[in-house]
Amino acid sequence: MPRFDFYLLNLSFQSPSGTTAEELGERVEFLATDCDSIRSNKEVIYRHDAIYETPMFEEFTFADIVYYGQPALTRDQRNALQTIIDQSKPTLCDNDFVIELLSLNNAEEINGLLCLFPVIDERIPSDCQIYCLRDWLQFHREYFVKFPPPRTEFAAQISPWFPNLHFNPVSVPSGLRGLHTDFQEIMKSIIHHLSALNDTYHPFFMQNRNLGGDGACDHLENSFRGHQVQIGASRDRNGLDELYFNFQDDRNGETRRCYCDLHTKFYQYFEYDNPSYQAKGNRIYFHQPIDGFLEGKLLIGRIGRHAG
Repeated sequence: MPRFDFYLLNLSFQSPSGTTAEELGERVEFLATDCDSIRSNKEVIYRHDAIYETPMFEEFTFADIVYYGQPALTRDQRNALQTIIDQSKPTLCDNDFVIELLSLNNAEEINGLLCLFPVIDERIPSDCQIYCLRDWLQFHREYFVKFPPPRTEFAAQISPWFPNLHFNPVSVPSGLRGLHTDFQEIMKSIIHHLSALNDTYHPFFMQNRNLGGDGACDHLENSFRGHQVQIGASRDRNGLDELYFNFQDDRNGETRRCYCDLHTKFYQYFEYDNPSYQAKGNRIYFHQPIDGFLEGKLLIGRIGRHAG
């Protein structure tokens, strides 16, 4: 796995014209929470001292607000901003150098920017600007699009970036071998489906359990109906034994045999304008979350070809 480093982009701490104190405070609170998650993952956040003189809100600089108590933020919000600084590491890399680092990203070292507000600069790719926890997760997911993991390490390497999903460590790598296309050639589409399950399906299911797994599939499909790459989702009705997978919860040693008949369908791809009939048969088979088992995560049984 590569090393991920993140830099507080000084330019992004300049509030756009018309920003209210309430909007600024909310962004500070969100960024502080995100920084906590990044540090808990043992990734490093860097800051350049020029951030202190950055005009942050109206005529007040970052230092004015944090250290001299200017009234743009509440006390708790100032403390959150102070924590962001205190728990980051100093660097001599200024804005221009940090932006240049983005073009040097490679399989061993990846750099990203933590931003308070969006920055419009042709030198800065939008996918390198991180504003929230979801952006941070997606930033890591995109790494695997550019640098796919080995098949045998697929589940272990990508699982941290899909916190609502549990990947079967045996059947997922095995299923990849049976895809109608080399999985490394369609990683962007695979990540697209997994992101939809993690970010859309799981939260909806947890809030609408009365609709069941089928209802959540309908919601997922409708949510991506207007997307560049649409996602089909439904339940397999054929009663196939091959869709039974064993899952083990290492926290208590409990093992369950789960029928993963819910699935997403690869009707469209980022990689192919006109996918073959066989490619359209690729599927992700899963089981809806189970209370008290594997932390209530959605259970991924297979990423592979159509069952049957």
